[in-house]
Amino acid sequence: MDIASRLILFADVIDCGSFSKAAQRRDVNRSLISKQIAKLEEHFELRLLNRTTRSLSLTDAGRAIYQHASALRDQLRETGALAESLREDISGELRISSTSHFGRLHVLPVLTSLAEDYPALTIDLRLEDRYVDLVGERFDVAIRITEPDDSSLIARKLADNPFFMVASPAYLKKKGRPETVADLAEHRFIIYAGDNVTVNSWAYYDDLEVKTFAINGYLKVNDGDGLLKAAQAGMGLAMLPTFLICDAIKNKSLVRVLPDLKLKPYSPIYIMYPSRSHIPKKIRLFIDRMLDYIEQDECIKS
Repeated sequence: MDIASRLILFADVIDCGSFSKAAQRRDVNRSLISKQIAKLEEHFELRLLNRTTRSLSLTDAGRAIYQHASALRDQLRETGALAESLREDISGELRISSTSHFGRLHVLPVLTSLAEDYPALTIDLRLEDRYVDLVGERFDVAIRITEPDDSSLIARKLADNPFFMVASPAYLKKKGRPETVADLAEHRFIIYAGDNVTVNSWAYYDDLEVKTFAINGYLKVNDGDGLLKAAQAGMGLAMLPTFLICDAIKNKSLVRVLPDLKLKPYSPIYIMYPSRSHIPKKIRLFIDRMLDYIEQDECIKS
């Protein structure tokens, strides 16, 4: 490994916070990471890290070297992006992270046509409902259902992502159909509960005022498809995005509840990618295909 590669590795270790996490990200042995950082310190004749059994911290010298190492890594990525943008063909690997249920329903169809049109392009799609560090984990693009909070990323809105309250016909026949927001207190709800959030209430618009109603979380599920299946099975009311329930509404396995109630969306759907001077053609192509797909999909736009 040359000095430039060790500097980039050093920057990755600092960003990850530990040798173990950096090794996991790169899919290499932890001892290899430690050995290369030791060689970097030997090369500069400087101690860059304070090591304990539980943590790493930068020395003053390490902090200064890290700034340059991080800049070097960014410059190399920019150079690679520039080179790729200058090529005429669409090839190489496209790494995409997407929230799982949206990815299965609406990203995979786009990738299917992309793979047919550009056989030299390889695709790595990761479907997972966790926060992904695009730069650190080397993703080209991500589909997220959350408001952008990282200034280093460019975010383009794909869709507004409206939500409907739904239930199965069997549930409504057994429990009755609520006619007002106040009636909801008598009903069971299927709610989303992930690692960092549990939905215990929902906002709605009453004219220009935003109000909320409490939710009796009879069943908690950490997956959109699970929420859908539970609602279809008659286990309670659920608030679900239109992109997930469109087919279920059409085949009448779910019906809308309080259809005139305008629920406040959790978040629009965004496509995000690292900010850079030169956007590779494969990324621009994927973004354009996604935008075209959504423009033609009435379920997402509704």
